[in-house]
Amino acid sequence: MGLNRRRAVFWMGFGLFSLAERLRADVLDDLAAKAMDSVATPSSPSQPPTVAPPIPVPPIHWRAAENNTWRWFEQERFVDGKWQVSGITTPIHKLTGEPFTERTGYLDPAIVPVSVRGEDDANETPETIADHDFTHHGPSPARHARHGRPPSKWLRSLHSDELRIWLKTIDVPQAGVEGMTYLVHLTRDHSFDEKNVASLTIAEQARLHGAAHHGY
Repeated sequence: MGLNRRRAVFWMGFGLFSLAERLRADVLDDLAAKAMDSVATPSSPSQPPTVAPPIPVPPIHWRAAENNTWRWFEQERFVDGKWQVSGITTPIHKLTGEPFTERTGYLDPAIVPVSVRGEDDANETPETIADHDFTHHGPSPARHARHGRPPSKWLRSLHSDELRIWLKTIDVPQAGVEGMTYLVHLTRDHSFDEKNVASLTIAEQARLHGAAHHGY
């Protein structure tokens, strides 16, 4: 059986050590010790290992999209010099607010940035909600992009008598409903408190619905 490397070095070192003993030669002794050390503890490389540079992640942005029935968000990545759609969130029915369930593989809407979802009034305080100076509250492009779901906390905080006054000050496109009343749609899909909108006339509820879709 052939000798493995360590055994070969051992016997070579042993021979050098024995020879050093006979000749009283410290140099040979040192050579024997270094030979064994080279096997026991491999020498470290002279340069640290290189680290591969991180793989660049393509920039991402989001945008709201819709058709006649559904609304969703599209994720786009900047690849080969242009923005390309890389996924969409689960489509939501405009009238019912229910998600599309006939297919899978959609992105979770929770990963869409808050600024894109339009939750720009998330930090409103009771003090700002109670400030009913109508001139300071206008439509938001972000709320408009999500069709007023939900409208601003300020608008949802107004009582019926305040809503009647405010509705006379705005001019918004009409937004109809199908298969339900305005009251059902305002309370179920736009998060209005029923006690604040139930006493409004149908015309006022229709106008309020238009205001919600317009981004107020």
